[in-house]
Amino acid sequence: MNNQQVVVIGSLNYDLLLKQKRLPQKGETFMADSLIQGPGGKGANQAVQCAKLGLSTSMIGKVGEDRFGEALIGSLQASGTNVDFINKKGTTGMGIVNVLPDGDYHSTLLRGANYLITKEDIDRSLDVITSCQYILLQQEIPSEIVDYIIEKTKDVECQIVLNNAPAREINDTSLSAINILVVNETEAEFMSGSQVDSIKTAHKVAELLVSKVKDIVILTLGSLGVVIATKKETFYTPANKVDAIDATGAGDSFIGAFVFCLLEGYSLKKAAEVATLVSSMTVSRSGGSESFPTLAELNEHALFQKS
Repeated sequence: MNNQQVVVIGSLNYDLLLKQKRLPQKGETFMADSLIQGPGGKGANQAVQCAKLGLSTSMIGKVGEDRFGEALIGSLQASGTNVDFINKKGTTGMGIVNVLPDGDYHSTLLRGANYLITKEDIDRSLDVITSCQYILLQQEIPSEIVDYIIEKTKDVECQIVLNNAPAREINDTSLSAINILVVNETEAEFMSGSQVDSIKTAHKVAELLVSKVKDIVILTLGSLGVVIATKKETFYTPANKVDAIDATGAGDSFIGAFVFCLLEGYSLKKAAEVATLVSSMTVSRSGGSESFPTLAELNEHALFQKS
């Protein structure tokens, strides 16, 4: 399965989403209102959004030898993602997510099989990795594997997209090979040492970070929108105003949609507008990747048209 448009290398988690009024205090037992369970993991989420928008997408990663792993593979297949490069070992990674009434969430991850991916797994998949147009990476697999992937692909024509989430230190060599760096406010603060508390400070931090990567920095600001910096310009795109129900996976939805737009030939500003629309549709629904919009849904929006 060569010549894929997108190859996603990263995490696959089975998520348990607890919808509740607030978080419990220390030592307190607090009752949740409802439970939603289903597929998750930043890697799998990004792959699903790409595939739902019609991109030829392959997922590379590991799940456990259990029913959760089977469910994750099934959900990816249902979205149209190629799963030939997903292996099974150990127990599946899990995500425990507390979703609050404003749509915000708190997440705890069990690494599981995500941390069993090896350099040999990457080597066996190099043909499909190096022949794609975009490689999507996150930080829910071992950092040495992420560095290894970047080293192996830095001289090929494919574009490397790194979502530095959860935030980690990245060596200068790896950072300089990244075409598109995606971070939120917290991750941007970690990488820059500067606070991101407004659109103005987001501009400054994005401009600082873009000097360290090859091409583009995307700094997402949740309900405020997104700041994008290139070597030549920095611009802001506001968020769409919606009734937020569940923000789980919204950043992954944005990334998948942004890459889709670039492959479709949209300008950066238009890509930011469309990706912001996609993430706003995601937060207005409950659940993880099953809430991500499809291409048919996007075609109903005037904003989606190139003109």
